[in-house]
Amino acid sequence: MNAMLTALWLSLPLAPLNPVEEDTLASMNAHFTVAVTTPNGIISAGPEISAKYEILVVHPFVVRGAVDFKYCHTVSELFPKGELISLPLSLDAIYYRGTDHLTGYIGFGALYAINSFNPKSSTIDSLMRYESVTNVDMRHEWGYRLTLGLRYQRAYSLEISISEIYPEFVMSGAGPDGEITRSMVTTRVGGFRLSVGYLFPIREL
Repeated sequence: MNAMLTALWLSLPLAPLNPVEEDTLASMNAHFTVAVTTPNGIISAGPEISAKYEILVVHPFVVRGAVDFKYCHTVSELFPKGELISLPLSLDAIYYRGTDHLTGYIGFGALYAINSFNPKSSTIDSLMRYESVTNVDMRHEWGYRLTLGLRYQRAYSLEISISEIYPEFVMSGAGPDGEITRSMVTTRVGGFRLSVGYLFPIREL
């Protein structure tokens, strides 16, 4: 799948005749997107909204900082079930080529996900009964993301992102002698994201 997407991106006619003179990005952009994340067997599909700030460092390289808001559910029988709200903060390096009509880009960067997990009452009841667990949360965690994108008329964007992040569930409770117990289980909350967006130029070249 990754190879097919990359081959499609490289095959598009995106090379301008005079790349610097025909630069297709403003020196600074605000970029807002709405997205759907796909299920990965552990978490469900869910909505995601993002706000991004982009700086054209030097043609054809862009640095982008972003904050996302993601909502989904855990669905696997192997992990606690409940609502997951994630606030990923990311920094990406982007390489782009294109014209005013159509621009393609590929980016890679690091992200730090701030996670909040709200377990279902039935999950807590079951864990309390069999494992003396009274609270379940998810740790914040680092990850990485690969992005393939297209922009039309400098204003509209379509992106496919692939992220990998492996946070831990933290389950705490009371032992038989009253001591505090804690156990951790690693899970995976990354996957594919399809997003559409709109760009607002802050400063033109």
